[in-house]
Amino acid sequence: MIAEQPTRKVTKELRAAGFTRVRDAKGSHGFWACPTGRHTMTIPDGHKTISPGVIRKVNKAIAECDCK
Repeated sequence: MIAEQPTRKVTKELRAAGFTRVRDAKGSHGFWACPTGRHTMTIPDGHKTISPGVIRKVNKAIAECDCK
């Protein structure tokens, strides 16, 4: 089972996988994309932790992205 993780840890994992923050999204969210733009997602920035569902989505996008 996946647990909540700190926002900073998740953003570090995204950057290490080659994802970049493209722009701001609604509210306190950021729009992230892989270098090819094939995998995109919004991540909450203003929160201390990120929910397990979003963590699962991030891990899936990192695994499917072969842009490293």
